[in-house]
Amino acid sequence: MLLVKHKIAPSKIGGLGLFADEFIKKDTIIWKNNTDSELIISEEQKSGLSDYMQKVFSFHGYFDKKQKVWKLPLDNSRFMNHNNPSNTFVDESGNSVAFSDILLDEEITCNYAEFDGSERGFVY
Repeated sequence: MLLVKHKIAPSKIGGLGLFADEFIKKDTIIWKNNTDSELIISEEQKSGLSDYMQKVFSFHGYFDKKQKVWKLPLDNSRFMNHNNPSNTFVDESGNSVAFSDILLDEEITCNYAEFDGSERGFVY
């Protein structure tokens, strides 16, 4: 679940992105790992979905490589784009934490490779 003030806006990385709507200090937890804010399904359940919903999970969701399940964020964290280097990291509890200060209007990014085991083809 997102814990910081944010907004969704066009991204230079691609499509829409998640942007800080406040100054975020280094080491601030931006997103807390909380199963109430994600739809969680197995690979088998995903394969039984319509083509459209499979694409939604593949585009806005991720395959949790530790738990071996698909997760679809139900909050705006689904707009967090991949970047390497990113300005967040995943801590031992699975939370997204600011790697550095994040300025007002700066895009909040993450490195998908830290948690996503899908075959997206992003640059690690």
